[in-house]
Amino acid sequence: MEASRNAVRADGLAFVIVTYNTRELLRKCLASILAEAPSGYDADHFKIIVVDNASSDGTRDMLRDEFSCVRLIASPENLGPAKGFNLGLAEALKDAEFIVVMNSDVVILPRTVKTMLAFLAAHPEVDGVSGPLLNPDMTRQVTRTHIARLFPFKRAKPFRADFPGTTFAMIRARAFRKVGGYDENYYFYNEDLDWASRAKAAGCVFYHLPKASAVHAFGQGRKQNVSRIVAELYKSNIYYYKRHYPRFAWLALIILRLEIRWRIRALRRQFERATDRATRSKIEESIAVYLEARRRMEEEYPKDTRPRIPMFA
Repeated sequence: MEASRNAVRADGLAFVIVTYNTRELLRKCLASILAEAPSGYDADHFKIIVVDNASSDGTRDMLRDEFSCVRLIASPENLGPAKGFNLGLAEALKDAEFIVVMNSDVVILPRTVKTMLAFLAAHPEVDGVSGPLLNPDMTRQVTRTHIARLFPFKRAKPFRADFPGTTFAMIRARAFRKVGGYDENYYFYNEDLDWASRAKAAGCVFYHLPKASAVHAFGQGRKQNVSRIVAELYKSNIYYYKRHYPRFAWLALIILRLEIRWRIRALRRQFERATDRATRSKIEESIAVYLEARRRMEEEYPKDTRPRIPMFA
């Protein structure tokens, strides 16, 4: 434990959180982080950076009133996670050696941060670690640990992984300086998968620690922005395949077309069964979102979209 404390003080630990209209979740998230702070910490060696994507629920007032230790980056618009995390990383990388990227709907369990720091201190060759995500009732969520994996494996001990994600992971600053930030062509989803793919190609090493858990209120952090997320999702999927698996982009396009068609048909069946005007109106809105998603995906496929990846000195 003492070694992990020294690592925090000597090298610096920063938490980067991106939020949008999740005031109550963020309050719990920040309280769990502060509970893990070493005694007598100072803001230069243990700092929390919150990037607020133009929330309208009083998030910024809550931060100013209750968490004066937090460094708030107030975006004038909803940038999405990729751009938001990049803003936070630019600030964190000024002096932090270890950076925790996390969602605002995550609560860190006791000793998790110390477990992560201790593992990284003992394994200097490892670039980052993640841990299991739990539901609020403490049951285990399905947690992605690999970019692609066909066969199951035991998770009782720390194991090599290649997908740290952005829900909750501790990553050395050197990895971000080597790989760069998140590709800002992604609005929501796939920015973490793209970064993991680039990090793997760059030779970065990640581990999953079964005893470094956090509680994740799955889906709560994005429900305020579902329509825009869905509208951008399929475009992002096509862009990812063009970037990393160009030979299979055509197949991904076919599969995604079929998925959108299936979803629209299902919604139209629901529309036919619905009897009240409010329900039918919501279904019509959902159909419009998927039609827009298909349009954006079809436009993206023939484009030669260039990555927008900030590099950190």
